[in-house]
Amino acid sequence: MPADGAGKISAVRRLAVLSCLALVLAPGAHAAPPTVTATVSAAAGQAPLAVTLTASGDAATYSWALGDGTTATGAAVQHTYGTGLWTATVVATAADGESAQTQVEIRSETVSLAAPKAAVYGRTVELTGSLRPAAPGVPVTLSNGATVAGRGRTGPNGGFRIRMKAGRPGNIVAKADQATSEPAAVAVRPLVTIALVGDSVLYGRLRALVRLRPAGAGSLAVTVRRAGKAVRTLTGRTRILVPLDTRTPGRIVVAARARTSAGWLQAAAVDSTTVAYPRIAVGESSPALGELRARLAALGYAVPPPSSSFDYDFLDSVYAFEKVQGLPRTGVVDPAFWAKLDHPRRPRPRYTEPADHLEVDKATQVLYIVRGGRVATIVPVSTAGLPGRFTPVGRFAIYRKVSGFDPSPLGTLFDPLYFTGGYAIHGNPTVPPYPASHGCVRVPMWIAPTLYATNDYGETVDVY
Repeated sequence: MPADGAGKISAVRRLAVLSCLALVLAPGAHAAPPTVTATVSAAAGQAPLAVTLTASGDAATYSWALGDGTTATGAAVQHTYGTGLWTATVVATAADGESAQTQVEIRSETVSLAAPKAAVYGRTVELTGSLRPAAPGVPVTLSNGATVAGRGRTGPNGGFRIRMKAGRPGNIVAKADQATSEPAAVAVRPLVTIALVGDSVLYGRLRALVRLRPAGAGSLAVTVRRAGKAVRTLTGRTRILVPLDTRTPGRIVVAARARTSAGWLQAAAVDSTTVAYPRIAVGESSPALGELRARLAALGYAVPPPSSSFDYDFLDSVYAFEKVQGLPRTGVVDPAFWAKLDHPRRPRPRYTEPADHLEVDKATQVLYIVRGGRVATIVPVSTAGLPGRFTPVGRFAIYRKVSGFDPSPLGTLFDPLYFTGGYAIHGNPTVPPYPASHGCVRVPMWIAPTLYATNDYGETVDVY
């Protein structure tokens, strides 16, 4: 009995051991892997970005591959990342050797910014830069201190171009996402402008308006030059109105310089204009009419009493000058007319005896009043121009004078001076710049009384 009982107990023990062994060797008997989570103190920020990486779970050890080629161990590690998009991987290992891993992403950003070396106040300038690592569509803000200077977004490669108006000198920074650029210094030149206001014509009202912007950029110094010489110098703050002398023709140069305050670049501007003789036609007014009358009179041309505008009486004087100078008989005072005034042809009488006489030049269509053997006065005329009509040629003498109007078969003559037969020098309301009479010598109505009063009976009249 004892022997049998002992055998039964041994058999039971063997069965228990085998059962335990079977449980150990069965597939469902392996230990579960450890749990692990990872966090980072700052998932994005300005490079270099210092972060703390923390792993938590039920593992015994933690090892890190930090993504930039470096490694670390421990549940919490500190690391500094350069510019880039990094992925840190932590491997958690349990006491029985089971392991698990997880990852966390870190974005360490850099923004670059480039500005032009110099900008002009108020003008648009373009600043460029890029966000790294590249990301499209990220808002970018440019600021100068507390002032927003411009806004934009990054392109597909992370680059950006932002246009802004140049303000006061200073440092511009760009902010994109979590990064801020190094300051980019923008040197600013104040804006100096010169506006020529008025008419650049002889005796015109012409001024130079010189401005400096902004007001705090400094002060102005303005110089006006003619023929390379300074004729006027003025100084002022931010606005100077300079009257310009237009009494003589020629080029005027206005030069302005800014005496800039600290921080501003030097600035200057130059403008010029040429004071020219004006173009004047019948019915127009011009400040230069007075000089025009005076210059024609000084050259011996008959000129009517002054008028506020270019009237038809003065047109006669203009025609006379054009005839003698060989200009087109337009009756318009244009640049060619003024040029001839500066260098005119001075006619001489064909005959020197008698010393005082009258000459009618049919080719030129003018009458010369000769006094002392010289041409004293030049009067426009119109001789025969109608078909079958002629003005006689030769030397004659005044034999009859009629004061006022004298009726004739061919019309009424005003203050006529008859020099042969029915031919006379007389006033007529129409004295075109070409031959148009029946045969007499027409002169303007306003000059006829003077001719009548200054030429007596017997005065020689040469017609050629």
